[in-house]
Amino acid sequence: MDADDPLDHLSNLCADLVSLRRLEPGLVHLFRERPPGTWVPVADLYALAGADPNEIPAGLSAAWLPAGSGSGVVSFFDDEQMWSMSAVYNVHRLLTAHPLTAVA
Repeated sequence: MDADDPLDHLSNLCADLVSLRRLEPGLVHLFRERPPGTWVPVADLYALAGADPNEIPAGLSAAWLPAGSGSGVVSFFDDEQMWSMSAVYNVHRLLTAHPLTAVA
């Protein structure tokens, strides 16, 4: 596939979100603050992780569903390209690595 292929770009953005530790704050927000099945712009998740959201297409969204055994399925959908992707994620590991902090 061509390096400028928009579907490759979408795939890479979503794969990065579920694989790069520096983007974990966005996933913590998704799993802790958003109910299962609720769509959120991927650009918001990147921004919450301190990453530049400007390269993220506005129509690219993510939602999650519990999958048992401490896992979740993250689904991605881009309405412009009519493209989707899913990834299984170890939610238990993530939330254990990012415990809630008490507010004084």
